[in-house]
Amino acid sequence: MPMKKRNALIILLILAGAAGGVALFGAAYSIYAHHARMSMLGKLFDGKAQQVERDPVSYYPTVIYDLEAYSAGLDTAQSETAKAPIPDLATKTDEPKHEWADGAGKEELEKRIRQRAALDGVTAPTMAVRLRTPSVFRAQRPSKTLWVSYPPNGALFPPGFCTPCVEWEDSHNNAWQVIVQIEGTDKQWRHVTEEKQWWVPDDIWGEVLADGVDHGVRVEVKGIHFNEETGRREGEVQVSTPVTFRISPDPADRYVVYRLVRPPFSTYKTPDMFVRDIASFDTRLFLSARRSYCFNCHTFSSKSGTSGKLSIQSRYMVPRREQLFRTYFGVFDLDRQTGRKFKLPFKIQMTTFMAWSPDGTKLALSANQQVTAFEPIVYETQSAGEPTSDIAVFQPEQETVALVPGASDPDHLEIYPRWTLDGKSIVFCWASAGYHPELIHYDLHVVPYNGGKGGKAVPIKGASQNGRSNYYARFSPDGKWMSFCQSNGGSLIKSSSDIYLMKSDFTGEPHRLESNTDYGADSWHSWSSNGKWIVFASKRNTVIARLYMTHIDEQGHASPAIRVPLKEAPMKCFNIPEFLQNSPRVKEKDLYNTIRVDAPPVEVVQVPKGS
Repeated sequence: MPMKKRNALIILLILAGAAGGVALFGAAYSIYAHHARMSMLGKLFDGKAQQVERDPVSYYPTVIYDLEAYSAGLDTAQSETAKAPIPDLATKTDEPKHEWADGAGKEELEKRIRQRAALDGVTAPTMAVRLRTPSVFRAQRPSKTLWVSYPPNGALFPPGFCTPCVEWEDSHNNAWQVIVQIEGTDKQWRHVTEEKQWWVPDDIWGEVLADGVDHGVRVEVKGIHFNEETGRREGEVQVSTPVTFRISPDPADRYVVYRLVRPPFSTYKTPDMFVRDIASFDTRLFLSARRSYCFNCHTFSSKSGTSGKLSIQSRYMVPRREQLFRTYFGVFDLDRQTGRKFKLPFKIQMTTFMAWSPDGTKLALSANQQVTAFEPIVYETQSAGEPTSDIAVFQPEQETVALVPGASDPDHLEIYPRWTLDGKSIVFCWASAGYHPELIHYDLHVVPYNGGKGGKAVPIKGASQNGRSNYYARFSPDGKWMSFCQSNGGSLIKSSSDIYLMKSDFTGEPHRLESNTDYGADSWHSWSSNGKWIVFASKRNTVIARLYMTHIDEQGHASPAIRVPLKEAPMKCFNIPEFLQNSPRVKEKDLYNTIRVDAPPVEVVQVPKGS
């Protein structure tokens, strides 16, 4: 320990004792003892170190199901299956059972599957379908040898990003020294710890942010095995393979709006929404569900956060007979600081997965939508699907809505709309109705809006008819790219989901972003306003989704993903993140008053399709 620190601690001990402050004396002594121990351990890292390599990556075994139990009745011949009664496929939950707000969604989906099964035995409704398509999630075994697991080698951090944590794996050693060095300079920091992580102090991170754009930042960890009885090191000093990262010159939007949802999917969910400042650990409540609402989706018409409009789907979940599952959506005008709640003229009120037109005057939405879930749950993933869904466009100023010709066929599912950046067309997901959620392969189609007259929908080459499911398109604000998700089947809660990128004019082949992981879901995502960063939800390290970020270069390649740091990680999934430049200019109580169940709704008029 440096002489100045030692003297300061001694003086503090004397003052504490003289004042009779027992608690202060104890705290001071604890600090002194800790520093003394770390100083003693630090000396044991001197000398030559042996570099060790990470163990080969391995995974814990996955679940393998015995399907014999399903061979009788559920997996019989086509004609028998089509007639056989379907067992209760609703998701198991400890919550009270509620019927679906928008009609019998589960029953409607099962009915459509029966109809499809009469034509195609492969799609017969069976619980075994789910078991034959298990989760791709694989839990990695920790490395026995010393290895820096975070940050990833070659990562980029945005300027102004909050302090990250260095993490490592090691089953042999019990004390470590973290070394951070700015390459090409004399700046180096060392820290001794007995934990397998270290939060970079703010002052050190400030220097890294200042110098890391022009210089690489090198991180390595030394490990020793310390014998408490002898007070000596046993064996050699080990050192990890170093990792390097840089600070990007490209900023990311500072705020992210997201939901926190507890898994698994069920009929009764009341997720709260939050705003996170990625330059700090500050989080504020954006909209409380008050344990009574399900806020399905939200979307902003502007990346500014202080202007434009916000739309949000709301379902009242409290099981009071006269108000059971009332479903509306609200629009809050950030410029006027006013909000309105709307009731659509459709039989089914669900309006999830909305998207504002570039001029902020029109809202494309998935209308006439029902959502249901099947059991069993495999790891973190689940079979959730839609028996019905159409694309409609709502105009809040006119208080009118119309189905889009070319994207509202009752025999097909049309969902996840997204306007092209010129506002002339809508990209959406298309699939034939009546398939089990695990067997649905969505294709991305584009349809001209044509002033509401619609037109012929055309499949997007590279994002359709490829044997996989393609969905959730997003356009980069700089006009270069269209991103979308792709999975083995279905769309919601898919562990096989990855994020792909292609040119925004639909030319060229799409490519899988390098920031994806092979063994967990990478899904909900949003672009920063400059088109340089993507924030997304990922289940790469756990079955609970966390927020990650990746930088997109001029060629459309992604840097290794970095986490949005959490000092305390909740046992809930982060989903539907939205990048914003500024903290949204709306008070929680004003937004709640817009969509609360007893607020009077505006009755929307349906305009004939194609008019």
